Amino acid sequence: MPDQDDAPPKPGHWWTSPSPWLWGLAVLLVIGATQVPRISQAFSTSSPRPSTPTSSAAPALSGPVYSQAMVADRDFIRSDLRGAQLEHLDLRGKDFQGADAAGAIFAGSLLSGANLSQADLRGADLRDTCLRGSILTGANLAGADFTGADVTGATVTPTATADATGWGSTPAPSVCPGG
Repeated sequence: MPDQDDAPPKPGHWWTSPSPWLWGLAVLLVIGATQVPRISQAFSTSSPRPSTPTSSAAPALSGPVYSQAMVADRDFIRSDLRGAQLEHLDLRGKDFQGADAAGAIFAGSLLSGANLSQADLRGADLRDTCLRGSILTGANLAGADFTGADVTGATVTPTATADATGWGSTPAPSVCPGG
């Protein structure tokens, strides 16, 4: 009788002892199955594109984000500030004369005594700003939002405020420091 150790191995099923190549193929299939939807979505040309806005008073722009350090020793005469984010900054006495600040966000900033004459402020967000004594003569205010802003003593072309939102609204008590 032959030795049991010399017996040829019994053929098994292929799944009982898969080779490393088969494991690698299985891993690639799993990765491919989970990532293909993401890849196809990223490069899809059938995704809806945002419609091109018609000319409106409030441009929807996105621009640079400014910090207090960036504006500390700077004036913005004739600067391109379209869509810029200048939120909650101390801009008292700054010169924005002739600046293109359409769609800019000044919400919560201190702009008292600032020169905004001839500035393009179409669609700008000036909510809850302190504009005491600021100069807005000749500024384009169409679609600008002044809700909650303190505009006490601001110099402005009388007809310019007709297209602005919230001009003369009651400001929050904390808009301007010291009152």
